[in-house]
Amino acid sequence: MKLGEYVDQVVRDLPCSRKEKQDMKDELLDHLTSMQQELIEEAGHTERDAASLTIQRFGPVDILKRQLAMSMPLIDKYVRKWVLGLFGLYVAVSCYLLLLSPDRWHRRAFTLDWKARMLQYGAAEYTHIFQNTLPMRTLFDYVLHFEHYSVYTIAYNLLGNIALFVPLGLLLPLLFLSFQSIHRVFFTALFASLGVEFLQFLLALGSFDVDDLLLNVLGGLCGYGLFRAGAAFVYKQRGKAGTDKPFSTFS
Repeated sequence: MKLGEYVDQVVRDLPCSRKEKQDMKDELLDHLTSMQQELIEEAGHTERDAASLTIQRFGPVDILKRQLAMSMPLIDKYVRKWVLGLFGLYVAVSCYLLLLSPDRWHRRAFTLDWKARMLQYGAAEYTHIFQNTLPMRTLFDYVLHFEHYSVYTIAYNLLGNIALFVPLGLLLPLLFLSFQSIHRVFFTALFASLGVEFLQFLLALGSFDVDDLLLNVLGGLCGYGLFRAGAAFVYKQRGKAGTDKPFSTFS
């Protein structure tokens, strides 16, 4: 078998993009060719025998393919650029929805007007109705007094706060190895949510609600759970590389 044919068989079904396969193919072929040349020059082997010995030292195609597949990151460097761009878009859209949208600034005008009126009437205690520092208070209120709220309001405030942070828990560990830990995802979601809540409160763009923190963190952990489930599936399929059921995510 020629070195080129051997390399083609190794990289053919690897779970990466065509560009990544080509880069890996060039690197492997360069390494194999160097080893073959050493055998020819130092041991006096013919080109054909040197190629056979080189392939024998590298090992069977199936084993090498499986080892390469299991050692590769979930997404290769080319796909990672697109995912990184998607993450940037997610951050931009989230900032717009939470801090910059016209609805937020309309709400700010109402909040400032309400507080001014309450202070004018000498009812300063009513300026704190836009705060909730008791865990589960808002959630229990939705459950116990659901007839006072529309389905849209409940779904928007509960499911919306969870869904907003799901991409954070999913994309961070997908992009950065250092975030492939539930503890880091937990604290990142917590501090990100805490920062948003404080900004909304200080700028009067929304209410400070500790239940929003709980729901946001839950969303981040749900995203991390999706990442773990996806990673387990991908690595299980990669373990089949070299069998009669090859797996390739980006071929």
